[in-house]
Amino acid sequence: MAALRAGRGTVLMVFLRWPAFIALPAILALAACQAAPPAGPPASRPVTRAARPSPPTPSRVEGAWSFGVAGDRCTAQVAHREATLGITAGPGRTVTLSVGAPGRRSARSTRIAFRGDEGAWEAQGRGGAGRLALATMPLDEAAEGRIRDLLGGGTVTVQAQGVEVPALGVPDAGVSGRDWYGCVSRLAER
Repeated sequence: MAALRAGRGTVLMVFLRWPAFIALPAILALAACQAAPPAGPPASRPVTRAARPSPPTPSRVEGAWSFGVAGDRCTAQVAHREATLGITAGPGRTVTLSVGAPGRRSARSTRIAFRGDEGAWEAQGRGGAGRLALATMPLDEAAEGRIRDLLGGGTVTVQAQGVEVPALGVPDAGVSGRDWYGCVSRLAER
């Protein structure tokens, strides 16, 4: 027993003096009592990759005007790659304002809001296929005033719950805009 208390080396010496058929099981029993060897690296977990967040919506983008006249329709557009405002007067005595933004979802009820040096107003609209907001109104004095406000420059925004679209900076339309407004005036006189 004194040999067992002296340490492992002494215990091994005692067992070596015994016959092999007795010593081997005793050595294996002592080996089983020892601490397990350190485990290898932890098992790797599958790596899940988070979806890339969409780029943040710019707070304001600056658009550029383009104009068109085709028969009984006058069209104008203020475009930027993040947002586009379309204005269509005609056919007949109607004006349609539409705002689109690639990859953005629309809402049922929207408001197109304008703020500029010449005035500020809002038009009730609706979301639709391919458009964030679509507002149609009669081509009357109020609509002509809104078109003149837009041609003077300012900022257009879309207001709707859950819709994120940058404010669209509308530059002054200059001479081209005044020429195009002649088309709108002719439609309003009919």
